[in-house]
Amino acid sequence: MKKQQRHAVQQCPVSHLPVRTQPHWTVFHEHADYTVTFEVIGTDILHGQAIADHETVLDYMDNDLFQAVCDDLDLTGRDVFVMINLNPIRKIALSYKRDFANLVYNWGPLFSVLIVYNVHPEILPIIEGFASICPCNTRMEIADSYRNALLRISSHKKHSELSALPENTAGDRDDYQKKAFLCTLARMLWIDMLDYPVPVLNRDDSRYAYFLALEAFRKDLLAKEQEHQEKIGTLKRGADHEYEQHQIHVNAEIDLRKKNADGFSRIIEELKQIIAAKDAELAGISSIIEEKTGKLSRICEQISQATISPEQKNAMIRDCRNMIAADAAEQQIRMELTDTDTAFLALLQEKHPGLSEKELRISLLIKLNYDTREIARMSGLTKRGMETTRYRMHKKLGLEKHHSMKYYFSSLAENPPGNRP
Repeated sequence: MKKQQRHAVQQCPVSHLPVRTQPHWTVFHEHADYTVTFEVIGTDILHGQAIADHETVLDYMDNDLFQAVCDDLDLTGRDVFVMINLNPIRKIALSYKRDFANLVYNWGPLFSVLIVYNVHPEILPIIEGFASICPCNTRMEIADSYRNALLRISSHKKHSELSALPENTAGDRDDYQKKAFLCTLARMLWIDMLDYPVPVLNRDDSRYAYFLALEAFRKDLLAKEQEHQEKIGTLKRGADHEYEQHQIHVNAEIDLRKKNADGFSRIIEELKQIIAAKDAELAGISSIIEEKTGKLSRICEQISQATISPEQKNAMIRDCRNMIAADAAEQQIRMELTDTDTAFLALLQEKHPGLSEKELRISLLIKLNYDTREIARMSGLTKRGMETTRYRMHKKLGLEKHHSMKYYFSSLAENPPGNRP
C-alpha cells in the first residue's frame, strides 16, 4: 500500500479547489538562473511555473520532475491537465525545442491538455510551433492569464473526448494552414525530419507560394544533409585508411623492436659467455702466476743456501723478487681493470691491430701514468729492453718523434673516433 504523503494545502483563488505542493517538486536551473516548481490544483490539474526575478531562457525540459509529481499523485495512465506559467521567459533554447519534439514524436505527450499562459510575444511563434506538433489526442493552447488558463482547463474537463482540430472547414482554414506551416518547420528544424513532405495547397490559395517555398527549402536541406553525410563518409573512409596505415607502421615498428630485442638478447648472452670465458682464463692465469710465484720463492730459498759469492747470490735473489713483483702487478692489473680501461684497450686494438698483447698492456700502463721503471719491472723487462719496446711501439703507432705516446693514448681515450665532429 502506497505511503500517504503530507502536502502543504492552500486554495485556488479561481476554482476554490485545494492547492497542494511538496518541497521536492522544485528544480533549480543553475545555468539559466531560474526555478521550476509544481503544485496540484484539485486532484489532476498540475500547475508549473518558471520563477525568476529577471528575464531568462528556457533551457531544458524537466521531464523527470514532471514524472515524479505524477507518480506521487498516482496520475500515471490517467488524463493529466497541465498549466504552465512562462512569465520571465524571453527565449527558448534549441535543446528545449528538441526535448519537446522528441517527447511528442517518440514518447507521446505526458499530458492530455496543456495550457501555457503569460507568453511573451518574443516566444509566441515558438509556443505556437509546439502546439502545432501535438498529436490529435492532446490539446495545447495559449492563454493570457492564470484565470483564463484555469477556465480553459475546466472547459476541457467537461468533455470526455477531445475533438481534433478542424482542418478543411472554411472558418478554420487559416488556423489549419498556420498549424501545418509551423508543424513542418518544427519537424525540419528541431528533430531533422526532412523526409516528411510539406502539405500541398491549391494553386489558387493565397498561401500556396509560402508552402511551395517551404517544400523547396525542405528539399534543399535534405540535399545538404545527404551531401554532409557523404562528406562524413569520405572523411571516415580516409580516417580508417590512415588508421590502417598507422597500424601497419606501428606493427612493423613493434616487430622490428622485437627483432632488435632478440638480437640484443643474443648479444648479451654472447657477452656473458665471453665474460665467463675471460673469468675462467683469468682464474687460470692467476693459478699459473701463483704457481710461478711459488717456484720463484723456492728458487730464492735455494739461491740463499747456495755456495756462491754474495754478489751473485744477491743479484739472483733480486731478479727473482722482481719477477715475483711483476707477476703480482700484472695479476692486480687484470683484476682491477675498469670498463674505461677495457674500452680503451678494445679501441686501441681496433685502431692498431699490429700491437701484441704485451704491447697493449704496456700502452695501458703508460696511459695510467706508470713510469718507465715500474712498467719495465711489471713487464719483466730490463730498462734497455723497455726502451727498445717503447721505440718499436712508437713506430707501430705511426707517431712522429716529437709526439708522446702518453698524450696520444689520453687523446684517444677522451675523443674516440665515433665522438669526433
